[in-house]
Amino acid sequence: MKFLVALAVFGGANVYLFARGFQALPAGWLRRVYCLIFVCVFASFFIGMIFGDKLPMKLTSALQFTGTSWLFAMIYLTLAALFFDLLRVGNRIFDFFPSTLLAHYSSVKLSALCFSLIITCMIFVWGNYHFNRPSVQRPTMKSLKSFTAPPPRIVVASDIHLGYTIGKKTLEKYVRLINAQNPDAVLLCGDIFDRDLRPVKSADMAAELRAIKAPLGVFAVLGNHEYYGNSEKLCEYLRESGIIVLQDSVVNLNEDVVLVGRDDLSNRNRKDLSELMQNIDRNKFIVLLDHQPYNFDEAVEAGVDIQFSGHTHDGQAWPINLIARRIFEKSYGYLRKGASQFYVTSGLGLWGPHLRVGTVSEIVVPEF
Repeated sequence: MKFLVALAVFGGANVYLFARGFQALPAGWLRRVYCLIFVCVFASFFIGMIFGDKLPMKLTSALQFTGTSWLFAMIYLTLAALFFDLLRVGNRIFDFFPSTLLAHYSSVKLSALCFSLIITCMIFVWGNYHFNRPSVQRPTMKSLKSFTAPPPRIVVASDIHLGYTIGKKTLEKYVRLINAQNPDAVLLCGDIFDRDLRPVKSADMAAELRAIKAPLGVFAVLGNHEYYGNSEKLCEYLRESGIIVLQDSVVNLNEDVVLVGRDDLSNRNRKDLSELMQNIDRNKFIVLLDHQPYNFDEAVEAGVDIQFSGHTHDGQAWPINLIARRIFEKSYGYLRKGASQFYVTSGLGLWGPHLRVGTVSEIVVPEF
């Protein structure tokens, strides 16, 4: 149902934009070129998503970049078109534009179209600038439990989305950022891969993943995007890259800290958290990794000290972040409920174009 609603909104916005752009252009070759470009850009999203695995990698990369970029551009162009339509309707009621301006209505429509395109391009440049400068968040997450030794230094990263749009060069930068924190352990909270393993293997990204330096280990749980692809092969690739995959499993990080890794919600047969934790020493500090930040009360009841999640990207770009904040109890940042603490990270990478508007790319280095 949600998919059908999203598809209807996407289709309706594209029809609306196409009509407004077509009306703004003068009759002739410009309209014909516009129709061709619009259809190609619109179709690229579906072709890249549906047939990308079977097409040459460079073509798939171009299609996915174009299609997902259009998805975000469509949002800002639609908002701009609605703004100018509201101005037009408002003028009919209040008559606040001079008649001399309305005498050149065709030029006004074309100017509005150009203005909308320029503003959208500026948003993309600004969003790309912020995406390429990931931050390090250092939330204070104190617990009533004591440690027999200094607590381990942990780095949390999520939603890297390695694939056609997040490639090896970007991963190299991420690994340098993680290693610069001198972590004892690195926790990856799902969606390490976007879906398809083909571009990851082709670029030998395993070499970069093995370059992460953490004496206690690098641990990962699966996200929904791993289940969009072949989750078994993706898990195998992670293990070959020196990463310990936790699928409804528990491991002692050291003598004080227990790490619990839940399988993603995409797996309807994943274990209940109470079952997963039934043999854990509750005097130890319990850290839970669960990709999707749903049902925090379950973690509170189970006695989890800290839960790290990702998935939301904090909406990735305004105004989607406003929607994400209505969907999730906590779509980004720190939350405390009872004795349990939660941190939902906006992610290091992202889905689609390299664009962050009103959100940040980040890793998390909690201070215990």
